[in-house]
Amino acid sequence: MVIVEESGVTTLRQAYLKRGYSRVGGWLFPYSARFINSLLDLQLESGVRGSVGEIGVHHGKLFILLALGRRPDEAAFAIDVFGDQHLNRDDSGAGDREIFLNNTRRWLGADSARLDVLQRSSLDVRPEEILERSGRVRMASIDGGHTEDCVINDLMLVQSVLGPKGVVILDDHFNEFWPEVSSGVARYLLDPAASLRPFAITPNKTYFAAAEDVAFYRRSLRSRNDYYYEKSARLLGSELDIFGTQPWTFSLKTRVIKWIKATPAGPYARALRRRLAR
Repeated sequence: MVIVEESGVTTLRQAYLKRGYSRVGGWLFPYSARFINSLLDLQLESGVRGSVGEIGVHHGKLFILLALGRRPDEAAFAIDVFGDQHLNRDDSGAGDREIFLNNTRRWLGADSARLDVLQRSSLDVRPEEILERSGRVRMASIDGGHTEDCVINDLMLVQSVLGPKGVVILDDHFNEFWPEVSSGVARYLLDPAASLRPFAITPNKTYFAAAEDVAFYRRSLRSRNDYYYEKSARLLGSELDIFGTQPWTFSLKTRVIKWIKATPAGPYARALRRRLAR
């Protein structure tokens, strides 16, 4: 069982971020992993409740991070075609169910038995099924089919099951290799039935929430991630914030921080930073 500490951060989640997720097959930029971790902390500290899940889990790289951010009574669901690659219409990924399950067992232990794994196309999953099996969702990642129809379907599907202050993480929105994702997002946002709006961008990830929750997340995440804030922008009429998207900026800041910590001035710099944070 994963035990949530008072700080909202689990020991296992910290270990996974430091040395685990880089050993799991898949694609997740280091800063995006840290940003998503800060999102999990924010939800736990703010009392946001619900299940977590992912459409298109591959080998579990991001899914495990989400699952490690649950409370003991919260569910986790995974949707992937895995070996049924005839359902993978655009060859956007080739997940392996056994590798995925082995990775979840390694990091979630006995708690991995509580995962709800659906081996099918998300086009065949109905909102009622997720609600019956996992309840309302507070954080979901979408990294399934990369066609326009799949992107629209998955956004509408998660929109239907999202709970209060729920967050949706979309992969490959601005990836030049998958232009259908961008056009799918545009079609979704221009649909009068769409209720989600983007509020942040990190490397290869775009984050959505209900329109009434956007201000909460922008305000809270800006204060937590201000060091990597790049700029604010507009996306189809929605204001959002961009963090850590310049690789040279991120790597340079990381190197400078590590260098300062290693010098005799390191303890004084940490003390000053804590004082400024207060």
